Amino acid sequence: MFYLRLPLVLFLLPLLLVGLMFWVTGDLVTKQLLSLSYRTLDKLQADTLPQAQIKLNLTIVATEIEKEEKFTQVEIKTANSLIKKLEFEFPNSNSDFQELAIAQKLGLYPKIKKLEPNTQLQIELPITLKVIKAELQKEQGNSFVEIRTANDPLRMLEIVLPSAEVNIVEEMIAQIMNLPLEEVRKLIRYQVKK
Repeated sequence: MFYLRLPLVLFLLPLLLVGLMFWVTGDLVTKQLLSLSYRTLDKLQADTLPQAQIKLNLTIVATEIEKEEKFTQVEIKTANSLIKKLEFEFPNSNSDFQELAIAQKLGLYPKIKKLEPNTQLQIELPITLKVIKAELQKEQGNSFVEIRTANDPLRMLEIVLPSAEVNIVEEMIAQIMNLPLEEVRKLIRYQVKK
C-alpha cells in the first residue's frame, strides 16, 4: 500500500515545496516594496493654458454694449488691422456702466474717455488662450480665425487672414499672438470650406 502512495507523494511534495517557496519569496518582496518611500510631487501638475502678450494697433469702426444681469458685453469692430472684432465682458459693479469704465479697464484712460468710431487704439493685453478656431475658405483664399481666451475682460478676438493654407495660417497666428508655433498647433481646430 505504501508503494501505491509513493508516486503520489513524490508528485505532490515538489508542488508543495514550489508553492511554499513562492509564498515566502512573494511575502519578502511585498514587504520590501511596501517599506520603500516614494517621492510624490508637492503640487498637482496639469496642462496649463499658453500665455501671450499681444499689442493691438487698430481703429474702432463700431462699439456695441449689451448689458446682461451679471456682466456687460462689449463688442468692438475694427478697421486697418487683421483683427476685425474684439469681445469683452466686464462684471457689473453698478447700474451706470459706461464707456469710461471700459477705457479705464483697457488702460486707455485718461487719453480716451469714450470709444467712438474712427478712434485709433493701441492696447497691450496679456492673454491666456483657450482655443483657436480657424475656418479656411479655399475658394476665397482667406481664413476667419476666432481666438477664445480665459481672460478678464477680453473673451474673444476675430481675425481675418489672407491665406487658406494651414502652415501659413498657423505661422501668422503665432506671429500675431507672439507664441511659439507648437503652442498654436496644440490649440488650433480647423474647419475647411470649399
